[in-house]
Order: sequence, then C-alpha cells, then structure tokens
Amino acid sequence: MPSGIAVQRIWTWIAVVTLVCISSAVPAAREYRTVEVESLRVTIDSDWVPRAAPGYLPVRFDITNQGDARVIEIVALGSRMFRAIPRSSTTAARPSGQGASTVSQTLRLARGDRVRFTMSIPIFGDNENFRFELREGNRRIESFNYVGFQSRTPVSDASVLFVADSQSPFGSIAPKLMRSVAGRAGGTGGGMVYSTTPGSVIGRSGFPPSFAGRFPQMDYLLEPSRLPGTWTGFTSVRAVAIGKTEWDQLNDSQKNALVTWVACGGDLILVDGQVADLLPSMPASTATQPDRTVGRHFFGRVHALTSATLQSAGLTVALNGLDDSRNEAWSLPANGASDWGSIETRGFRLRIPGIDGIPARVYLSILVIFSVIIGPVSFWFLWRRRQRVLLVLTAPIISFVFIVLLAGYAVAGEGFGVYGRAATFTILDEATKQAATRAAGSMYAAGMTPSGGLRFGRDVAVFTVGTSGSGTRERLSLDLSQAQQYSGGVIQARAPTNIDQVSFRPARERLTFTRGAEGVTVVNGLDATLTHLVYRDVDAAYRLDAPLAPGAKTTLTRGDLDPKQLVPETLAIRSKFIELIEQQPRGSYVAVLDRSPFWEPGVTNLMERGSFHLVLGFPQGQR
Repeated sequence: MPSGIAVQRIWTWIAVVTLVCISSAVPAAREYRTVEVESLRVTIDSDWVPRAAPGYLPVRFDITNQGDARVIEIVALGSRMFRAIPRSSTTAARPSGQGASTVSQTLRLARGDRVRFTMSIPIFGDNENFRFELREGNRRIESFNYVGFQSRTPVSDASVLFVADSQSPFGSIAPKLMRSVAGRAGGTGGGMVYSTTPGSVIGRSGFPPSFAGRFPQMDYLLEPSRLPGTWTGFTSVRAVAIGKTEWDQLNDSQKNALVTWVACGGDLILVDGQVADLLPSMPASTATQPDRTVGRHFFGRVHALTSATLQSAGLTVALNGLDDSRNEAWSLPANGASDWGSIETRGFRLRIPGIDGIPARVYLSILVIFSVIIGPVSFWFLWRRRQRVLLVLTAPIISFVFIVLLAGYAVAGEGFGVYGRAATFTILDEATKQAATRAAGSMYAAGMTPSGGLRFGRDVAVFTVGTSGSGTRERLSLDLSQAQQYSGGVIQARAPTNIDQVSFRPARERLTFTRGAEGVTVVNGLDATLTHLVYRDVDAAYRLDAPLAPGAKTTLTRGDLDPKQLVPETLAIRSKFIELIEQQPRGSYVAVLDRSPFWEPGVTNLMERGSFHLVLGFPQGQR
C-alpha cells in the first residue's frame, strides 16, 4: 500500500497537470477600458461570464462625441469552434467545425452626444472569440482586444452571475459562494466542480478540498452599475444572484431587463429582499431546501432568501432548489430543454408538410442526362452527320435548354416564397396586458433567399439552431442598427432553416368571458381564429365546439377536452404541450389558434403549414 506521503504527491502532480491544462483553456482577457481617439471618448465593457450557455454576449459601450456630427460603426468580428459529438440513443452525431460572425451597429452622433447601449451578440459555438473595431466610413480608427470564452455550456455547468457591491452585506459573502472549475480542461459537460464554500464539495473529482480554491472561477461577479440594460444578454447565464441593496442601485433600464429576462424563463435569486420588491403584483409561495419564497412570473421565477440561509446552505443547495421549481421545457437557458437541438428529419427541426428539402436525386438525374447529351450523344450525332463544327452551336443551346428545365422544375415543384412551420406557446396576462412567447420554427426558402434575410426586433432572443441542432456553421452576418437583421448565415435558398425564439411584449389581445343565464359566453379578441378552447373556471371547465373567428361571440359548452385532441399527432414535440395542458390552472384558459399574433417569424408573407399555436391566458392575471 502506498504511504500517505506518496498519495499526497500523486494528488499534487494530478492537480498541477490539471491546472496547467485548464490554464491553457482559460479564455482571453475581457476588456473594460476607456480610449480617446479623434474627438471620441469610448468606454467598452466586455466583462461577462466565462462559461456561457447558448444565447447572447452583452457588450456595453459608452460613447461621447466631442467633435463634429459624424456617423460611426462598431463591428464585432468573431470566430466559433464546434466539437464533434458522437451519435447517442437520443441525438444524432454532430461533426466538428468552425464558423465566423460579423455583427455591426451604426451610430449617428451630433456634437456633444453621449450614448450608452449594449450590443447583444449571438453565441452558440463551443468556444467563441470576438474582436471589436471602431470604424468611420471605410476607415478603422480603433481596435479593441479579443474577447474569448466557452459557450454552448450545459445548464449544470453554466456560470451564475453575481451582481454585488463590495460594500453591501451580499457583496461581503458573494466571493465565498462562487464556484470554481475542476476536472477536464475546457470541457463543457460532465465537468467536476468544487464550491469555494467551506465544507461544500460538488462532483466526483476526488481532489482534496485543499485544492478547491486553486481552480479558475466558474461563476462571475459584476458591479451593479455595469449590468446590461437589455434582457437578451442574460440568456447565456444559468441564474442571476443579486442583493436587495444592489437591486436598489440599478437604474430603470437595468431593472426592466432583469424582470423581462425572468418573464422569458430566467431564475433570479434575490438575497435579503422580498418577491414583492421585484414583482409587486405576483403571488409568492413558500418552498424548502433552503427556505425561500418563490414568485412566478410568466416562464421564470424569483427566489427570495436571506444571506444567512444562502451562506449556510451554499450555492449548490440553492441551485438544486432552483432546479426543483423550474420547468426545464420552458426555462432559460434554452438548452435545458430535453428537445433542445433536436432535428426531426432532413435537417428540419419541425418537418414542414409537403417540403422534403432539396430533391437531390432529381437534380442529379437531370445533370447526368445533361452531361450525356451535351457530350457523347451530341458528338456522336454530329460525327455521324459529318457536322462536328456545329458543336460550338449545339453546346450553348443544350445548356440553355437544361437551365430552363431545371428552373422550370424548381418553380413547378416548389414555387417562390418561404414556407414554414412553428410550434409556439404564449402566456398571456390580461390584467397586466403582457405576453411571453416561446417558439420553435423551421423555414424553407423555395425560390430564392428572402431579400434582406431575416429581421427581428432587438428585444427578441433568436437562437439559430442550424441543420445539425448545434448552431449554424455558415458565416453569420448581423446588423443591429435598427433591429436584428440577419443578412447572411441563417436562411438560404432551398435549404432548411431552424430557429428558436423567446420574446416578451405588451399585449392588448384578450378573450372576454361573461357568465349569464344561458351559460358562459366568450368574445374572441385574440386577432386570430380559435380552433380549440378550454376555459377552466373555479368549479367547472367549458369548451369550444366550433372554430371562432376574430371578433365573434359564442356560448361555451360545459365539459372538458382530452389534451391529446388539442395537440396534433404529427408534432414532434407533442408531449411537452400535452403535459402543459394537463396542468392547466384554475381561472385560466387554453386556446389553440390558427396563427399567432405573438410570434415574429422574421420574414413577411410566410406560408405556414401545420403550425401549432397555443395560448395559456389568465383573464384576471397570474395567480
């Protein structure tokens, strides 16, 4: 048996090798600095979590123009790497690869203008690197450092963002709660993790606790003043922990960003505060392990607990309690869903009826026939007629005929326009007039790529799933000047396009229920035809027997509907919708629409086929 000293030496060498490996994979340094160049004062803040889930990287800028009016452009040049993933029982094999991104935003500045804004940059590779440039016209006037980090991290390994002021009660304990990374260098799954909280060890690494504080930080701490003012940046973190003191220090845009992120599925840990501090109108329920109160807000949750409870239990226990209360199918980070990245068939996340992708066999057959006719057949025919000189005439004629044939087949078989299929779920709070929507969609541009690509609002989180389920390998081109305009790398002619979305917006749409002598009547104010409806009152359920057009009124029939009748059998992600309908709360309704006014497809005149749009509505507000 080896002696205790020998065992300690073995552990020491293992730890040293691991630290060297991890150090080689540590991302490039973030950047937080101010430069003055050509009458511009520019502050860039790219500090963010080191282990990000698929979502957005929020880079904050503060720019002051001390000179004449001008137009400048900020450009982010990025590269991303993908690791190969072997085939398993639940997922298809995914090859390794790499891709590139160009994200730009144009600013018009008058003399003396000062603008503060956040560039939200899509991230979805295993590793991402970005370099920022400041341009005027075609001239580069300043370059900033590279920003690098791990991305596409599984939820269990993704970073928690701590928002803390060093002078506050929460700020004094936050550094002790942050976890560090051990185990496989650069790994994003199955990594072994230590908590720096004394006596709290996570994972199966077997390293002695004395090594716990010597590994790179897994979580990240940011001062309240440096928090992003847009909610999409938080899509890349596992959770956000903030103290009540820090919450009070945030400005309105930062508070709105956090609350919107919660509504879209985020989990916010509020330390030494009450749920009502963030969500005055939302009910809170008590939970255990550790003791805390939980407030539901659309897809997300606010978890309120004391600093003493958090410090004694440790972050790991708090996160376990967080996981127990979340619905992974609809929570953020988006890759926590069991169907995340799933591809149904032929590169489509959702199979579009009548669209099977490029008819490769037909095209190949036409090309083979073309090659034979323009070559051997044409030569033999003219040779027999002793008119070989006519090859210079017959070759272009045959080529033109086959070009027309290919184009005619494509138009006759597929036509022009963009076909699509979506599965959307919207929570509609009619009391606050707000709606949160989760959507998975597939599109197919038949004739040509849509002019301008895809366009979304800047407050919509867009996940480019790609044809492999792990993100597009194409060169991504995104303009953030007016909206999110993907001019390249997402949708291409005669190729599958897969996109997941999360959005939150004001909503005036509603269903109006009235109880009278004849029963319960409903007026359709959802701006779409109702195909199915189940309204669950305090004591009974009522259903719709026939489709109801927008603005129409009808009387509901007392009785329930089988959830399986509401969800089409051809929908690949049918099970999670059925589970949702089975858990419909009292005082709410479940409506199936022929189209969704809450979903933003990114292209005009989309021809939907087989889409499924579900709304969970609360006439009196969420309870």
